[in-house]
Amino acid sequence: MDTQTLLAEIDARELTYEAPPLFAWEMGIASTDEEVANLMYRGGRFPPQMSTRRTPPEDTRPEKTYWDHVKNEMRIFLCTDEKKYKALWKQIDAMQKKSTTAIVGVIAAFLGSSLGAPATILAGFVAVCLYAALKVGKEAYCGYSSNEA
Repeated sequence: MDTQTLLAEIDARELTYEAPPLFAWEMGIASTDEEVANLMYRGGRFPPQMSTRRTPPEDTRPEKTYWDHVKNEMRIFLCTDEKKYKALWKQIDAMQKKSTTAIVGVIAAFLGSSLGAPATILAGFVAVCLYAALKVGKEAYCGYSSNEA
């Protein structure tokens, strides 16, 4: 399996279930993965629906460092032939039913094992990266994300 094949298996609509702030990209409120992720981590902007509250609630979103880690590792995973991801590629390829949710979960669990973080914290950020790669295409995503690294 390679990145193009993986992206062909992904359903962009299902990614919005993993990371609801992706709707901001679909509605034109956000135009990059960075802007979407900013709605998902502590200290970032609150999603537009929060504007109806007078007092914002306590910010319990994950730290920005999780986004930074996932963004960097997803660039390596999707854009290079890094050996540390060979096992992950094999695991995804061996999946019987390659639903988008399952793919996001497997990637998030793999990344979480190296970071020491639960997959549930990372899954939304993984979904944002996959959505970005689908939205702009692999080559553009890899060029764009490598310029940020």
